[in-house]
Amino acid sequence: MSKIMPKNVRYDSIAILLANRKYLYHLLQKIFGDEPTLETLNSLNSDFTQTSLALLSMEDKLSGIKSFLSKLEQDREKELDKLCSEYTRLFLGPAKLPAPPWESVYVNKERLIFQESTLKVREWYLKYDFVPTNYRTEADDHIALELDFMANLADFAENSLENNQIDSLIKILNDQKSFLEKHMLNWVPQYVADLQASTTHPFYFEAAGILNLFLKVDHAVVTEIIRELNI
Repeated sequence: MSKIMPKNVRYDSIAILLANRKYLYHLLQKIFGDEPTLETLNSLNSDFTQTSLALLSMEDKLSGIKSFLSKLEQDREKELDKLCSEYTRLFLGPAKLPAPPWESVYVNKERLIFQESTLKVREWYLKYDFVPTNYRTEADDHIALELDFMANLADFAENSLENNQIDSLIKILNDQKSFLEKHMLNWVPQYVADLQASTTHPFYFEAAGILNLFLKVDHAVVTEIIRELNI
């Protein structure tokens, strides 16, 4: 028999949490996976982003980024060009990346990409038929791909709740919790430290801090939702 929503669980509060975490995973994926655009930067300054972070008690983490956005308004072309140049330096090269954005670099002594840990991440993706756009040309354990995977699972979790598929919801949330524990939380904190030490641009310094804190907070949020659903 399929599990039904426990009567003492507040559907609306869980729905809001699922929607907000989905939004933030998608936003972070854009920040760490795509060249910066005015659209993405403006979304950071939106009421929705502020509300999403406030729901997780992270509303104060946007202050540094807002300072940059104010500067951006004064000279959009110049400041956006600087930010795009920094994105290229941090994520694309051609010089050696100061903070390599791949999990395998941080969990293997050889600090190489396409290692065993990369294959383990790929196994998680295949479990949900998730095939990255740059499959076979970009290592599966790139920070943006792992964020994209979590964003997709967050989509599935929200859909499961909307369709009252509680068993499916619990399974997805348990998988997200496990992926955080076995992968992202094992390497992202050090990656963030390296990224912050490697950039003088306030945008990526602050964005890295938000990423680090969000993953920790999300783990706690998912753990609590699972606990409530299993009562």
